[in-house]
Amino acid sequence: MKIRILIFLLLGLLSAREGLAQKSMTLANANFQFSDSTITVSTGKVARKLAWTGNGFVTISYKNTTSGKEWAEARHSHTSDWDLPTKIGPGSSAKLLSVACVKTDDEQFTTEHLLVTAHMTYNFGLDVKYLIRVYPDAPGIWTALEVKANSGFSTEGIPVDLATRKYYGSNQPVKIARNEFVPIDFSKKNQRRYWGIYNNPGNRVNTDDMVKERIVKGYPIFQDEQNTWANGVAIEAGTDGFIALKESNKTVNKYGHQTGSFFCTPQGIEVTGWGLKPDEISSEFKRTWATWTILYTGGEPEMQLALKRFDRIRYPVNMERDMHILIDTWGSDWQNGDYDKIYGRENSEFSVIEKEIKSAADLGIDIVRIDDGWQEGGTKSKNSWHPNTKVGYDANWAKTKKLSDQYNVRIGLWAAVLHITPEELIANQEKLQVATWKFDFDQLEDHDSFARRLQGIRAFIKKTGYTTQTSWCPEYDDQRYGWYSPVRECGPMYFQNIQNNLPTHLAYVPYITLRHHWMMARYYNLNDLQCHWQNTSRTNPRYSDAHLHSQSYAAMSAFMGAPSCFMLTQLLEPEERDELRKVIATYKANRQGIFQSYVFPIGDEPNNASWTGFQLCDPDKSTGYLMIFRELHNLENTKALSLNFLANKTVRLIDLEQSNTQAEIPIGNEGKVTLNIPNQAGYRFLRYEIIDK
Repeated sequence: MKIRILIFLLLGLLSAREGLAQKSMTLANANFQFSDSTITVSTGKVARKLAWTGNGFVTISYKNTTSGKEWAEARHSHTSDWDLPTKIGPGSSAKLLSVACVKTDDEQFTTEHLLVTAHMTYNFGLDVKYLIRVYPDAPGIWTALEVKANSGFSTEGIPVDLATRKYYGSNQPVKIARNEFVPIDFSKKNQRRYWGIYNNPGNRVNTDDMVKERIVKGYPIFQDEQNTWANGVAIEAGTDGFIALKESNKTVNKYGHQTGSFFCTPQGIEVTGWGLKPDEISSEFKRTWATWTILYTGGEPEMQLALKRFDRIRYPVNMERDMHILIDTWGSDWQNGDYDKIYGRENSEFSVIEKEIKSAADLGIDIVRIDDGWQEGGTKSKNSWHPNTKVGYDANWAKTKKLSDQYNVRIGLWAAVLHITPEELIANQEKLQVATWKFDFDQLEDHDSFARRLQGIRAFIKKTGYTTQTSWCPEYDDQRYGWYSPVRECGPMYFQNIQNNLPTHLAYVPYITLRHHWMMARYYNLNDLQCHWQNTSRTNPRYSDAHLHSQSYAAMSAFMGAPSCFMLTQLLEPEERDELRKVIATYKANRQGIFQSYVFPIGDEPNNASWTGFQLCDPDKSTGYLMIFRELHNLENTKALSLNFLANKTVRLIDLEQSNTQAEIPIGNEGKVTLNIPNQAGYRFLRYEIIDK
């Protein structure tokens, strides 16, 4: 095998030198070089080398430049990091046409980076562009392919998607197109931590978890270890770790469109699933699902931090546009003691919105998002996406815009994304200056439907001058977006409908909502997730113990994310308004620091009897936040909680709701701090400062 790879490398060196000069480019700490048929890229944190073989590029080094750990160590027979079964493999050949590098932020939809493009053409009629994004100071690297069919290309023999073959009575996987490979040596001590996030969160509210995890501890790996459901895998080897993540619409319970598998094999890690079935490869270049490969040093907190750092670099937050607190009008069902009626569409009538804008202004809420019911037609009607004059609106949004300006409360809109046209989007945007759009009832069943959705919304956002965002709703079991896919270039994910009465499976139960947020925080940046809460006193006590919790407790359970109260605030009692107004003001005084932090779950998993909560921090900074909850059935007044990144430091704790009272606390080598919450169903909202002593 070594001789064959050497021959490929020598042939590749000769072909690569034909017309290809040495190239280099630098952006801050990011660097690219192409020399002697080898691409070398570095972010300043990680460095990767890929050699041209005449068949593609193959990774020959992938190093954590902080720890010095080299990950590309295994012996293998691959002559390209990607493949296309029966087409691209050790027996195929390609001509390298060009290797280029540019500085770009992809039309302001990601952080500025070096984009490396290696363009090659295969002898069977396929052009491939290998793309590498090198973000300055990122803990990892983004890679993807773009492919185009030429004359003579045939799909015959290419596996379409997940399949198995019979082997001595066993169903063994048939691999589909590979888009990433790193020769990790799995004969050395390691364990694999797989995780995935579920689709259909609305139907998981009171039933199931949102996150699935599996740890596989055995080594060496002698046979291929396949995982079909995970979004990502962390390979933990001593104090170092390697993360591979699919930037796709895969979810645990919804495979997505040709999202493939992770294979940990004796030769290394393979990531399959181009997102292009063979008959979708056409005469235009089409992008495959991208892969993130991320390196880190340390334990689980460092793994979470590396993932979240890369996620935020890939999907940056625009503080001016994205940092807000909003109400969504749909979720207040139980009104006037009426147990049997859902009020969703009625909540969007102008007479209700007029009151809600005034109420939001009084509470300090930034946006009123008008849910289903503002439009002239039905939920899924076409050519009707203009304000309905029959429910009090004027035809050009003038009354609503006037109230928005008068009370300094921006407006959001809901829409069925399959039915509203680009022209209707623009018309409503221009008249109302919509701050955020919530898109619902999508179905993305193939490569082109996903690509068209993303292309269309990017074009819309550019046309608005980047003044609006989208909120992507994964609420039902249709194939939609996944949690890490490129739609997040355009805005946050909407999480769950949390209602106060009907349907009963969506009824707000504080500890369950807190548990979902807590679990999501392990593998997702919560400031890119619209986290909901409900009116505790108007939640039907037949289905919930919400009435035993304060309004501020419920609000705090969403403040670690992008807060979205799924209710009409005009229904709050005067004393409840006073309570919420105060906690919202405290939150808003600190939210810039919160949004610039990363969120980590701490304490025990919420179960209605736990001490639990969130640590919001960036280890590069000297300050952070704690949101700590003593749940309803917990009997302990005090609790020692383990914090991240603070071992052997002294911190100043500042209680943000108790007159900014302060206490200096030494934290030992276990990183624990003991806190007091005197009442059940109580919480504390703290800021801490690290004191150098």
